[in-house]
Amino acid sequence: MPSIADSFSGGFDFGKTLGLDSSKELGGINRGGGMAFDPVTLGLGVAGIGASLFGAGAANQTRASIANAQMAAAADQLKWQTMLGREQAKGQLAAELGSRIFQSTVAPDLEFGRQKEAAMFAAGPLGERQLALDTERARRQFGLSQSAEAREARQRENREALKRTLAEKEGQLAGIFGRIAPRDVSTLFV
Repeated sequence: MPSIADSFSGGFDFGKTLGLDSSKELGGINRGGGMAFDPVTLGLGVAGIGASLFGAGAANQTRASIANAQMAAAADQLKWQTMLGREQAKGQLAAELGSRIFQSTVAPDLEFGRQKEAAMFAAGPLGERQLALDTERARRQFGLSQSAEAREARQRENREALKRTLAEKEGQLAGIFGRIAPRDVSTLFV
């Protein structure tokens, strides 16, 4: 068995330490019943296989956990979308119900109140103003009808009407008695 001092002096041989003699190998083939690989390569190979198996297992586990997380997220999203859809449907139903209740109870009362206020305004300040305007309009019309120009216009219309009436009567008399002298209507009271 080699000593620790041999390990540091460069004379350490794994084959001898493990009981293998490397001089029995010919061309990489072990003829003497020993190992086919040197122990370091064998150890590294076994360590590599172990690391690969451990890494593959860890990678598979990571992939599985990622897939599970994705499926859980999709299920959670579906759950939230379903819940949101239900809440929106409930909200729409509540809004429709509220609208119907408002239209059948509160809205007619509000409309009646508006109409009442409009009627009170029309009878109150607006009615008083309309009455004042109508009264003023009547006063002006009466004042205009009693003016000198209006009287002259009425007299002129009356004279023309009298001329027409006299012309008709004189025409009838002229047919019976003959021609009559014309009369001046301006001297008549009109």
